[in-house]
Amino acid sequence: MLKFFATLSLVLCFSIAANADQQTMFDFNQEYQKATEQNDAEAQYHVGLMYADGSYAKKRQFKGIENGFEQQSETQPDYIKAKEWFEKAANQGNIAAQHSLALLYFNGQGTKQNYSKGIEWDTKAAKKGDAIAQYTLAMLYYQGTGVKKNYFKAKQWFAKAAEQNYSDAKDHLIVVTKKVNAIVAKQQAKKKQASDNDCGCG
Repeated sequence: MLKFFATLSLVLCFSIAANADQQTMFDFNQEYQKATEQNDAEAQYHVGLMYADGSYAKKRQFKGIENGFEQQSETQPDYIKAKEWFEKAANQGNIAAQHSLALLYFNGQGTKQNYSKGIEWDTKAAKKGDAIAQYTLAMLYYQGTGVKKNYFKAKQWFAKAAEQNYSDAKDHLIVVTKKVNAIVAKQQAKKKQASDNDCGCG
């Protein structure tokens, strides 16, 4: 369980880190203006990201005559604000925002931990082809975290993510396929035994 929480946190960090280079081109005030005045879903997602990694507050601050200007180096993420903006973008169908919102629910960041809500949002993103959302769902079903363990559903989502060359999904797909095959073989053996018993062939 703890290992999976760590995995989810890493996925959230990855989601934000993957956009780090892109974020450097964003101006918080410009994105905020587009997000509020134009109701731009992409801008709303960007604002959410900046709240999630603390970059919304990174600005030059005057520290006094002796110290001059100093770059603010440490800022705290504001997950409550991040959730608010991810939610706005997610409701407009932004896939990345849907997955990011799901992760906040999974990790209990900016909101009470709620796997049902997280799965709901990640399923929307996964169905639209988001490989990371597909992989996250697969892990939930594979480990039975926040949902009943289901190797068949896990295999389905690992396969979809693997089709998009998501390397971790490919590795897990091999493992879960063996488990699924073993379950199917066991079920078939039981059916055969029941059939044999019914006809007196055994």
